[in-house]
Amino acid sequence: MNSFLTMIVGTPIRLRHPSIRVIALPMLASLGVGYELSSSSNLVTHAGSLLLLGLLGFQCWRMQGQRWPRPQAAAHTPPEVVEPTSRAQILSSQVLQACGDAVVVSDGLDRIVMVNPAFLTMTGLSPSEVVGHSAELLGMAPLRDSHLSGVRASLQAALRWSGESTQTCADGQQIDTCLTVTALRNEAGQITQHIRTFNDITALKQQQRMLAEQARHDSLTGLPNRRAFTERLQQAMSRARRQPQTLAVLYVDLDGFKSVNDRHGHAVGDQLLVEVSRRLDACVRLTDCVCRLSGDEFTVILEGAGHPDEVQRIGNRILERLSSPHLLDGQRVVVTPSIGGTLFILGDNANTLCQRADATMYEAKRAGKARFVLNLHQTEKRQAQVT
Repeated sequence: MNSFLTMIVGTPIRLRHPSIRVIALPMLASLGVGYELSSSSNLVTHAGSLLLLGLLGFQCWRMQGQRWPRPQAAAHTPPEVVEPTSRAQILSSQVLQACGDAVVVSDGLDRIVMVNPAFLTMTGLSPSEVVGHSAELLGMAPLRDSHLSGVRASLQAALRWSGESTQTCADGQQIDTCLTVTALRNEAGQITQHIRTFNDITALKQQQRMLAEQARHDSLTGLPNRRAFTERLQQAMSRARRQPQTLAVLYVDLDGFKSVNDRHGHAVGDQLLVEVSRRLDACVRLTDCVCRLSGDEFTVILEGAGHPDEVQRIGNRILERLSSPHLLDGQRVVVTPSIGGTLFILGDNANTLCQRADATMYEAKRAGKARFVLNLHQTEKRQAQVT
C-alpha cells in the first residue's frame, strides 16, 4: 500500500507534458482502486479504497492548480508590427520635412506634387498656392536650355544637373539659389518626376558682387580704376560703332604732383587726389566716365559729345577747374593739369585710341604744361587712312 501511494504521488512529478499528467493520475487511480476491490471484499478495505480515491482526487486537483493556472487576460495590446518599407517611408518623410534646403518635387510635365517647409519659408508661398501648379508659373526656371544652360542635355545623359538660378518669391523679390535638378525615370526610361533642391546663396552673391565692384574701383578716390576703364571704353566703342556718335577719350596728368608730396607729405598728396577726382567728376555729364589709372593720372570717357567743339569746351572747363588753388589742411596747394584728347573713329581699337590720347597728353606737357590739346589733326589723318 505504501509503495502504491509513493507511486501515485511521485509519478506526476517526473512527468513533463501537462496532458500526460492529466491522463496518468486517473489511470493510476483506477488501477489501484480496481486492484484493492478485486482482492478483498472486506468493508475496511472498501473504506480504505474510497479514502484513497478521495486523496488521489484531491492531489490531482492540487497539482493541476499549481502546474496549469487559468490563463489571464493580456495586460496590454502588443505593439503594431511596422514593415521595413513603412519605416523607410516614414524616415524619408521626416528627412524631407526637416531638410534645411528647399525641395520641390514635380511630375514629368513639371507640375508640382510636393514641397517641404523650407521651400514655403523661402518663398513665402502656401501649400495651396504651390501643389498642382506649374513650376514655371511659380517663378522657377523652366528645365530647358534657354533658361538653364545644359540642363536638358544633362538630364538626358544622366540623372542630375547643378548650377545657379533665380527664384521668384511671393512678394516678387528674386533670390539667388544654387539649384540641383534630379530626374526620376520609369522602367521605360521616361522621366516621371523632377526633384529640385534649392540652396539660398543670395548673401554670398551679394558679397561677390561687392568684392567685384571694389576690384573695379580705386580705393582712395572711389573712381573706376584701370580695369573698369578698359571695360567701359570697350562698351562705349561698341555703342559708337552701332550708332555713330562722337566718342572722345581724355588723358589728364597733374603737373608738379611729386613736389606736393615732397613739400607737404603724402597725406596732403592723397587729399589732393581726392579733391581732383571730385572736380573732374563735376565737370562732366552723368553719361560720361572719370577714372583714375594710377598715381596722378586720370582719364575721361566722353560719350555722345555731339561735336568736337563740345569736347573742346569740356576739356577747357576741366583745365580751368583743376588749375584753381586747393585748400588742404589749411595749406594752399596749386597744381595744373596737362590734358590730351582724341576722338574715336571706325577702325580704332582700345589700344590705338588710348595710345593717341596718351601721346597727345605728352604733347601738351612738351608744349608748356597747363593746357588742353585735342588731337584733331591725327584723328583726321587716321580717318583718311581708314576711308
